[in-house]
Amino acid sequence: MRALEVGFVGKWFVREGAGDDRRVLHPVLRRPARRLSRIDWTTPRYVGIKGLAVFFGATAIAGIVIGGHTQSVVSAVTAASGLAIDQVKITGQSETSEVDILERLAIEESSSLFSFDLDAARERVEASPWIARATLKKLYPDTLEIVVAERLPYALWQHDDTVSLIDPQGTVIIDYVDERYTNLPLVVGVGANQRVDEFLDLVLSQPMLARRVKAGIMVSERRWNIVLSDGVELMLPEDDPVKALSRVAQLDAERRLLERDVAAVDLRLPDRVVVRLTERGLAERRTFIEARDSLARKRGANT
Repeated sequence: MRALEVGFVGKWFVREGAGDDRRVLHPVLRRPARRLSRIDWTTPRYVGIKGLAVFFGATAIAGIVIGGHTQSVVSAVTAASGLAIDQVKITGQSETSEVDILERLAIEESSSLFSFDLDAARERVEASPWIARATLKKLYPDTLEIVVAERLPYALWQHDDTVSLIDPQGTVIIDYVDERYTNLPLVVGVGANQRVDEFLDLVLSQPMLARRVKAGIMVSERRWNIVLSDGVELMLPEDDPVKALSRVAQLDAERRLLERDVAAVDLRLPDRVVVRLTERGLAERRTFIEARDSLARKRGANT
């Protein structure tokens, strides 16, 4: 009989005999193997259907996230649970219609108060020409409150061929001006909209002239020309325009300067006043000079 030879290969004991090779587990692994053998490895019922449902659910969630529809789904679910936006309260508007504000809110049937983006909605509302600020609040469970502050009509600004209504900060409100605002101060030129207060302070420094002022023209963003209601243009210097305007007011009070056929009064030079006459004034002046010269010649001839 062939003697048995026993050797260890990995986790197995190998016994070699006459025509008989058997392998048995290592003693250390026998106990865990016996415990595993007692487990019931029967597959639970409907495991395939449940697994398929989980797979489809995970696929749907992944599609929602990847496609960017998370907000829509959350909004629909929360709206259906009683948090739908049913009421919108708007206060503070007079020039802006409620319809315009509602359109900018972009509220849909499935919009939920819970998921409604207040910051994005506020930006859309404040993009309205008349609205300077908007405050939005959520009043649970179903109300959205909007309080708006509209821009104050302050002056008219002519730039190129457009006349715009502007607020005190120089921001354009609208480019269409109706009759309600035709009596507002008018400024003309690049940068004039940002310096309306400067123009008004200048004009109001001379109350007797202020009632006759029609417009202020910003020249090269440095100085003002003032146009009176009868078309006379007062060309003011960049430095100390108040003093120059006071000089015009004094000349008008003493010599009735602005009641003559004057087209412009140039005050840009500190030591003189240059007056430009209208065509009619020039014609009258030529007639006067010719008559004076003719009279002088006659007198010379008689002497």
